[in-house]
Amino acid sequence: MSVLIPEHIRSIVPYVPGTPIEQAEREVGVGQVVKLASNENPLGPSPRAIEAIHQAAGRVHRYPDACGLVLREALAARLGIPVGQIVLGNGSTEIVELLAKTLLPGGRGAVVATQSFIMYRIAVQSMGASIREVPLVHHRHDLSAMAAACGTGTAIVYIGNPNNPTGTYVSRAELDDFLTRLPESLLVVLDEAYRDYVEAPDYPDGLEDLRRGRNVAVLRTFSKIHGLAGLRIGYAALPVELAAAVERVRSPFNTSVVGQVAALAALGDGDHVRRSREENSRERTFLMGEIADRKLAFIPSVTNFLLVETDMDAQDLYIRLLRQGVIVRPMGSYGFPRGVRVSVGTHPENLRFLAALDGALTPDGRTP
Repeated sequence: MSVLIPEHIRSIVPYVPGTPIEQAEREVGVGQVVKLASNENPLGPSPRAIEAIHQAAGRVHRYPDACGLVLREALAARLGIPVGQIVLGNGSTEIVELLAKTLLPGGRGAVVATQSFIMYRIAVQSMGASIREVPLVHHRHDLSAMAAACGTGTAIVYIGNPNNPTGTYVSRAELDDFLTRLPESLLVVLDEAYRDYVEAPDYPDGLEDLRRGRNVAVLRTFSKIHGLAGLRIGYAALPVELAAAVERVRSPFNTSVVGQVAALAALGDGDHVRRSREENSRERTFLMGEIADRKLAFIPSVTNFLLVETDMDAQDLYIRLLRQGVIVRPMGSYGFPRGVRVSVGTHPENLRFLAALDGALTPDGRTP
């Protein structure tokens, strides 16, 4: 072709999403497929959100409020920060990209952890910016090494807290120490997509750092515990000047009419969040116990997923499970060649996974 595609774009390894249920049913001819690949809420969305979606359906011929003011005001009231510090995104993933677009031109670069959410790396690469990757230690961010990796040209450090795909977190003391080591001009992106599942008392709330004037961007989403992954809506809490800069590069109408009203309704449904958290806590404990009983390796998680490692190639195990109607996520691309990430489902879904796992690990890959 005559169009010259830059090498930094050619070098990007695209993000591979979890296999959709419909695709799995077509490809393997199995009905009632269980999807445990994308860390979704198995209880679904809030009933209030569903009702709001129905009521908004008749308004989808109109453009949404381009800045989502009503939702942003509700978030500001909930979080205790000015509305001017909140930016909405097409999922929090878009904000990962918007921050790179805003801060990385001009030869500046970023620091990320290896085996962290791959979209951090893609966002940096898409800008043609330099990237330094720091290995995890004991499946956790090595904050000391990440601080040491920051040079004069570093503009962003991305930290998933909790981290995807390991399900681990950094503590308040660790984060405090890390932030004191960095120059004030450097932005720390705290991706808190899974924070609502964390029960650890020393887990830090990034909003505390933002209120203290620290140079952090706190990313959150309605895709996980709120069950609105299909509507693609998330948000960031940012220093006010950075929020204004991100708004300059954000696409207009990046969140939909339906997404905004559903998120607003979900925000007010504390009962649904509480049920989802309690169900996840109970089933996560159950899954970890069952996997431990099978003498399989896994990383203890504070989230709604587990990284499980076996003696089998991850892609082979994924295919064997898929043939039995269970979708998981092979983690070879994240540096775990024998690891699969398994979302915590409902109890029947988790039982289905365990039965399929037992079958997949037999010599012929079939349920005993």
